[in-house]
Amino acid sequence: MKRNILLLLITAIFGFTLSLPARAQQRGQAQARKAPPADGAWWYRGTTPPPTKHPDLTGVWFGGASGDLSKYTLPGQELILTPYGKQRYQTVDHAKDPNTQCLPPGPARMIMMAHPAMIVQRDDLVTILTESQRTFRLIYTDGRGHPSDAYDYPEWMGSSIGHWEGDTLVVETITINDRTWLDTAGHEHSDKLKMIERFRLADPNTLEHIVTYDDPVFFVKPFTTRRLFKRQIGDRIMDHSCLENEKDVNSLVPTLGDAGR
Repeated sequence: MKRNILLLLITAIFGFTLSLPARAQQRGQAQARKAPPADGAWWYRGTTPPPTKHPDLTGVWFGGASGDLSKYTLPGQELILTPYGKQRYQTVDHAKDPNTQCLPPGPARMIMMAHPAMIVQRDDLVTILTESQRTFRLIYTDGRGHPSDAYDYPEWMGSSIGHWEGDTLVVETITINDRTWLDTAGHEHSDKLKMIERFRLADPNTLEHIVTYDDPVFFVKPFTTRRLFKRQIGDRIMDHSCLENEKDVNSLVPTLGDAGR
């Protein structure tokens, strides 16, 4: 019995010793995979994109945090609040920012975050993926209209349909969940909000994003903003969870209006 136990121990130790080089090799392979592969996506390699019907917006983009949308408006397209919108803006509680509560950011704010976003384009569908909370948005470009019951089921990203006008992707989004904010400054909106976005490559590494916001409840008239996004090195976005290791949300106190800006 003792002899059998001894043989088993020797066999186990010998087998473990033999496996050490293989395990070290596996670790080395895993580390090597952290580097982008030589045959990565075309937007990472910097080579010519594959032929498509329209300019290809595919890639990883970053334009900085949302800040205050009123600072990005076009001349003559200023953001003017209704009396109700002004009252809400002056008393908005920044401790209740939906992003702070780890709620989805909405279609406008999702690409104006402190995280990059990836656009993946097909002829019938454009997908925007943000690193922030691994959130996604679908823009249908196959000629369909909005669902007939869209306003019965508001969505965090709204209902988005798009079409091409020359080299510009034009997107209409409606029925956006009114719990989202348009920016970090605290501009809110109602369920009447309609967004018209225009995505265009200003050059191969610069994405122009022009957005018209139309919400008669919060804004006296539609206003239009323009922002630029720069192509990022790499062909992937990382993983991020708002609630992972979150320690601040329970310590937030009411911070109203300008005090939080």
